[in-house]
Order: sequence, then structure tokens, then C-alpha cells
Amino acid sequence: MITPRDLTWWLRTAEQLEWTFAKTYATTAPHDYVVLGRCPLSRADIIRAAKVIHTFGEPGKYWDTTNIYLTSPDARWKWWTMDPDLHATTLVNRATTDRTYGVQDAPRTFNPEFTEFDAIATDYDVTRDGSQDEMVRQRILDHFDGSQPASVLDVGCGTGALLDIGIFDPAGYTGVDPSQAMLNALVLKHPRVARVIPSCFEDAEDLVEGYDLVVAMDVPGVDAARLRRLARSLLITTSPGQLRVAVERVAPDRT
Repeated sequence: MITPRDLTWWLRTAEQLEWTFAKTYATTAPHDYVVLGRCPLSRADIIRAAKVIHTFGEPGKYWDTTNIYLTSPDARWKWWTMDPDLHATTLVNRATTDRTYGVQDAPRTFNPEFTEFDAIATDYDVTRDGSQDEMVRQRILDHFDGSQPASVLDVGCGTGALLDIGIFDPAGYTGVDPSQAMLNALVLKHPRVARVIPSCFEDAEDLVEGYDLVVAMDVPGVDAARLRRLARSLLITTSPGQLRVAVERVAPDRT
């Protein structure tokens, strides 16, 4: 679990570390690093730092690669890691924030409100109950006759379980979730995602009626009437802790 206390720990620790200049990238992408075994940080410290970065950072681009970067409060430094499995992290990188490479068009995930899901986001995919995923997948395939819906709205999208089932083009996907860390994980897995909205569904703006598919998986107390208004063809909801998938077909000619 990661909390704002861990962020405070990392900001203080990073100031005290002796950073090594990466000579290999001296010309192409100058930056510094600390690595396990050649710095005071233990393996647990390195993993903790990686989780802090992925919890409180935001997506950014290094040419065609999407990473999660944490920026220092004075906006001077940014830190990032490279290992897909945060528990395998052995190295943390640092560069000045003026070092950018390529078009910075990654989705914004920033939300100043820390949520309970931010605290568990970096381990969420390992612990999540995905028992309903196959049922949801099959309902969607059946409704659209195996084709892809052109536009998808995922309410309470978390780390992108709906995208993980592998039947959507991320370019037609919009995810809504108040957890910055959850959205970071989603964008890291699916960098071509069209849009994420770091907000509660009730406060989410610029949602227009006409999504081919609207899904709300394990979202208690969601505004069902608004979900129906937004859906053009199919609405799917699931109930937390229950093997129950509710499917509602929406008339295509409704206004």
C-alpha cells in the first residue's frame, strides 16, 4: 500500500542520494540513475520508490514509448523506472524536466484528491477478482456479432480490465475513474487509449450521448439513468462480489 507518507519519504530520500550520470546516454538522453547494490537503498526501498512514482506520477512520452514520470514539487526533476513488473525494479532514473523527447501527447491522469484505490493501484492487477471478465467479454461479442464497438465508455475503469480482455481498439475507448494511480496503470498498459477522465462519474464532464457500449464493472451507487442516456446500443453493469452481469440493449433509434 502506498500513501502520501511514502511520497514524502521519496522526495526527502531523492535529495540525499548520490546520483550517477548515465554515460551511455550522455548525448542522446542525458540523465542520472541510482541502482541497487551501488546506493544506500535496499531492494524494498527501490520497489517502494517505483510504486511511489507510479502512484503519484503521470504518463509522459519518450518518443514512441510511454512511461510514468514523477515530477518534484519545484518542477526541477522527474523520476521514472523501466521495469514492467515494479517488484523487479532495481534502478531509478532522474532527469531535469526540460528534457523531453517527442510529442508529449500522453493522456492526463492528474487528480489532486488521493483515493483509497490510489493506495492499492500498483498491486491491483495481481489481487483483482476477474471472475466476471469472461462473462462480460462474451456478452459484448454476442451483441456486436464479433465486431468491435466503435466507441466505448468504461465507468470506474480502474487499471483497464475492460481493455485487458482484448476485444476493443483503445483508440475508441474512454475511461472514467477518480484514481490517478489506477489510470496510470491503464495508460501504461494501453498507451493508445483515446481518453481517460480522472474524475468520479458523477462529476465527469464532456460525456456525450451515443457511446456504442457503456460498461460499469463493480461500481456501487452509479447513476443508472445517466448510464442509459449515454449508451446507444449496449449497457453492461456488474455487481461487486457477485457473479452477476446485467445486460441492457438500447434501441438504436432512441434520441
